Amino acid sequence: MQEHRPFLPHGFQFRPSDEELIEHYLKKKVSGIFIPLAEYFIRDCNLYEKKPSEIWDSHGGPFLNADEDLYFFTQLKKKSSKGSRIDRKVGSSGGTWQGEDAGKDIVSGQSKIKIGSKKRFRYEKQGCEDHGAWIMHEYTLHLPKNQAANYVLCRLRKNQPSGHDIMNRFSWNIAKHDDWFTTPSSIRIHITCAN
Repeated sequence: MQEHRPFLPHGFQFRPSDEELIEHYLKKKVSGIFIPLAEYFIRDCNLYEKKPSEIWDSHGGPFLNADEDLYFFTQLKKKSSKGSRIDRKVGSSGGTWQGEDAGKDIVSGQSKIKIGSKKRFRYEKQGCEDHGAWIMHEYTLHLPKNQAANYVLCRLRKNQPSGHDIMNRFSWNIAKHDDWFTTPSSIRIHITCAN
């Protein structure tokens, strides 16, 4: 059965910063500290078991606004028990999470000390409707070299086509008549609403 997020008053959204994701959620998860209400916003899920569209659909993604993401704690699997390379293959589908960058250090705002890192991945599987359609940001806790975190925190989002990207970034309040207006990016749009 699909769980839904708790009711939040209008105007409230779960939009933590990179620093908050690492310091207040991932660090506590790895340390075994209970995080109140976190299970409603950050689920435990093996992101390497199913295609991203299946995960999105089974965790309430279709009910989100265009600019909202899903968050997950997931365990990384290594290519070999003695190695350090991560296996990014997805289930038996033949897809993979392909790295798009070398990663970015996340530092504590107060102390400026490195607390973790963030890497960006894109789902790839030629001939699949999910190919290139999903982005995953993976947050890793900065630990001494002799320690390895069991979990990473991942943010899953749809990779919007550039034409839709502009439209989905704005919330429109539209009157019940024809109207011309200028968007914040100075794009003129004519909208006709049926009465």
